Amino acid sequence: MEDLDKKRLLIFGKNVLRLREEKGMSQDDVAAKCRVTKSSLSVIENGGRNFSFSTLLAIAKALEVQPKELLNLDFDLESDN
Repeated sequence: MEDLDKKRLLIFGKNVLRLREEKGMSQDDVAAKCRVTKSSLSVIENGGRNFSFSTLLAIAKALEVQPKELLNLDFDLESDN
């Protein structure tokens, strides 16, 4: 995995963590709603795993946010990186 991809996954994970904590939810709460394991959610929050689009949508639904709030990555769409 390229460094830029790792950075984007880390930013995504931090967004998930921040929103989860703002909503007062535990990893167990979110994981159960997403039908993923707590350990999988932890790895996602730490930027350590790529995931499916359906998982992204499930996390957004569990956190009651729009997917774009999780994808606030601030990168240049014109760049090859």
